[in-house]
Amino acid sequence: MGRITEDFMRLVGEIQGGRRDRQQMMRDLGRNGAERKRDFHAAHAEMSRRQKNALRDFVTGIEGKVSELLKGFAGDLAGGRRAWGGNEPGTSHIQKGGKARRR
Repeated sequence: MGRITEDFMRLVGEIQGGRRDRQQMMRDLGRNGAERKRDFHAAHAEMSRRQKNALRDFVTGIEGKVSELLKGFAGDLAGGRRAWGGNEPGTSHIQKGGKARRR
């Protein structure tokens, strides 16, 4: 055999070997893809569970803080009413007997 024939035979062998390697890689990717998909679904479920818990805790914290703020505002408003004339909420500036009080 001549040198060119040997080079072509080697090249054909490399091409066929590369084809076999690619086919094996594609089969492996198919198997590994299903495994990756299972892992992804498990990771996604775990992430979702953690996020739900974190959001629940966040909302609970916010509700408590807002409740405290509202109580504080209510106290401030009541104090302001007392300081500006002693009226309680829902009472008007009309005195007993129907006479208007001077402001």
